[in-house]
Amino acid sequence: MGAATALFPLRLFLGGTFIYAGIQKLSDPGFLHPGAPTYIGTQLHGFSQGTPGGFLLTTFALPHAQLAGVGVAVVEIAVGVLVVAGLLTRGAAAVGLVLNLVLFLTASWQTSPYFLGPDIVFVFAWLPFMLAGADGQPGFPRVLDARVARAPGPPDRSVVTRRRLLEQALVAAGAATVGFAGFAALAKGSYHRPLRRLGAGSQPPASAPSAVGKGPDLPAGAVRLGPASRLSPGQAAIYQDPADGSDDLLIRGASGKLTALSAVCTHAGCTVRYEGGQVVCPCHGATYDATTGEVTGGPAPTALAAKRVVESGGQIYAVPS
Repeated sequence: MGAATALFPLRLFLGGTFIYAGIQKLSDPGFLHPGAPTYIGTQLHGFSQGTPGGFLLTTFALPHAQLAGVGVAVVEIAVGVLVVAGLLTRGAAAVGLVLNLVLFLTASWQTSPYFLGPDIVFVFAWLPFMLAGADGQPGFPRVLDARVARAPGPPDRSVVTRRRLLEQALVAAGAATVGFAGFAALAKGSYHRPLRRLGAGSQPPASAPSAVGKGPDLPAGAVRLGPASRLSPGQAAIYQDPADGSDDLLIRGASGKLTALSAVCTHAGCTVRYEGGQVVCPCHGATYDATTGEVTGGPAPTALAAKRVVESGGQIYAVPS
């Protein structure tokens, strides 16, 4: 087996992954919805903080976050379609390499050790196809050459025939890109916040006693979030931090104990959620311990900040930290 043929599975993987990545973005109801856990603007802001490629995002992407998000998704699908088909492979691979390089310098930069971040691996996986294209591999160019060889007419028509067939193939690739993007956009549905939100109510007096007549007085500045009965064991909800207005995550463990953590992922600023006994970031897969906030997996560089809540008199109160 030649080296070119041996690279064919890698080409299919790269192209298929890029198609999937674009479809995933466009089919996510929260991707273009400000305030959603996976909103592209929040992700871009997180990627731009303290990274060498951050200036690219703040200059070109953040001012038009939604447009940038749609553009990247469509480019990913287009690159994937061209690479899978073997059309303009060198150019498509170059675009894919540059995109993954920017992601390495932003989204994956804080991943330690570096080889746990996928983008640097994708950069080097794209490199052979940027240098050599899909020569010697199955793809549309081989099909085109075979059709040209069977076409009737004098040999000097072969260039014109191949050019016409190539143009048709590129039009088909463009139609496939639009089709994938359109299908993803139509399939996404409307946005619904994935977590219940406990709304802050009025602030009680600093010395208000509990309803059962025991327990400590409420700390100064405590803000009522809602009835304790609204949060059963194994459930979680988002509330607004009384100190700075950011989102916090309130979790009632299986034992009934309450834990409160910042709901802002330390990797890219997405809103985390509680799933299967752990805290998970829906954007890039970071996971945290649900009781301590410590990082248990993924690209997050630091733990989630602990927050303070008090349960008293059948109510839950948030205490400014």
